[in-house]
Amino acid sequence: MRPTAAARSAPRSAKPGAPRASAFLARGTRAETYNDLVFAGLVLGLAWVPFLLGSNRLVAWGVNAVLFGMLLALFEAGRLVSGARHPIAPRRLWWGFLMLSAVAGWIVFQLSSWAPPAWQNPFWSLSADVLQALPGAGPIEGRVSVTPDAGVRGLVLLLTNAMAFYLALQLCRDGRRADLLLRALVVIGVGYALFGLVQHALAPHTLLWFERQAYIGQVTSTFVNKNSYATYAGIGLIATIGLLIDVYRRAGRRRDLPLAVRATAFVETTLQSALPILASAGVIGVALVLTVSRAGFIAGIAGLLTLILLALTASRRRWLIFVIAAPVLAVLLAALALFGDDLGERFTLPGAGDARWEVAARALEAVRDAPLTGFGYGSFERMFAVYRGSEAFTPWHHWDKAHNTYIELLFDLGIPATALLVVLVGALLAVMLANMLRREAPHMISLVALAASATVLLHAAFDFSLQIQAVAITYWAVVGAGLAQSWSRRIDTAA
Repeated sequence: MRPTAAARSAPRSAKPGAPRASAFLARGTRAETYNDLVFAGLVLGLAWVPFLLGSNRLVAWGVNAVLFGMLLALFEAGRLVSGARHPIAPRRLWWGFLMLSAVAGWIVFQLSSWAPPAWQNPFWSLSADVLQALPGAGPIEGRVSVTPDAGVRGLVLLLTNAMAFYLALQLCRDGRRADLLLRALVVIGVGYALFGLVQHALAPHTLLWFERQAYIGQVTSTFVNKNSYATYAGIGLIATIGLLIDVYRRAGRRRDLPLAVRATAFVETTLQSALPILASAGVIGVALVLTVSRAGFIAGIAGLLTLILLALTASRRRWLIFVIAAPVLAVLLAALALFGDDLGERFTLPGAGDARWEVAARALEAVRDAPLTGFGYGSFERMFAVYRGSEAFTPWHHWDKAHNTYIELLFDLGIPATALLVVLVGALLAVMLANMLRREAPHMISLVALAASATVLLHAAFDFSLQIQAVAITYWAVVGAGLAQSWSRRIDTAA
């Protein structure tokens, strides 16, 4: 007798009499249903953050801080009312919370007037000398930070990213929510890619309802900068290919079944589930190519290759990964062949990007003047004007970013705080990888998180995409979910 569709789709580990998994928003307890609602808010937040110019506007920063702050408050309030434990006990990541608190505390110290005079930026004493000559001028208190207002905004952005990470970490310990987050990332990524392609074809001189000021003829979706959207599209492409691999992995048949049965199941999975996902990958891939971002394209491909290598490591059926990778690479090569003329020309431009290397070199020279304290979080835009000089740069070109996140962090925070932040990120990814390798069947969101890290962290060395909040919030939510699912299901992480 041929098994029913329900039987074919049931998990292979299911046994007669075993409790069935509860449906989303129809949980066995009110607390879990409540958390499903909070998770739905998280997904809607992730769908919103790219919309208003990649959330690279002051109003978007405020909305995002309130939105994710409210979701965090709702989650913790529900936990307190229900008496439930944290799905991921804080003690498991106490060191991460400590390091983040230390970095945030250092930023607050930079903004304050508590620093001894030797640590304060000399511009404060110069300002005091000038203002003392004015009648009625009050005293000037020196600070480490050159621009405290920018430091406050930067701290809000940093904490908003941390809230997205924490929410995903706690909510996506539940496997069903982790599955839904992966699918949501695909839907959101395809939606913004389609919007970018349609706008590119029908209204190339507009960006949302604004007149486009730059990157005319290149796809940026709702982002101002093509490189930032390229990084975002890379995350979406990785999530899409991860979902494609996961569909085949979950639909796998036992090796003891006849070859004809397994081949039929493979074709059925391809026609019913895989083709729409492959089409989605094609849409995002075309959008990525049409950004004409060299570093964004390379970083996206690096992340995709990382995903395939991780899948090969984690899968017992390595042949399946090669079978899946072949059409994926074919789609990307087709997109590159059909739409990649401008991108190809960008790779052949002589001396492309020389100015960015000069900016990075000047910024590193500036770091020597304040190696321990930095110039204040968010102070690059104002302070770099002192160091940029005029002979190597176009006089009217304003450099508000270093186009290298790591160097800009050194410039703003100083070497110790930057090292602490880098160690924190590296440790989180190392824990995720170590847990994943020990898990009996790694969840795909963990593989996607590690592959997205390859894309985002590589591109951060060439541009400022990680400083655009839509990219940062999405990335940290993916990392939080990936870390939550990296622990084995046999481990009670709430303990």
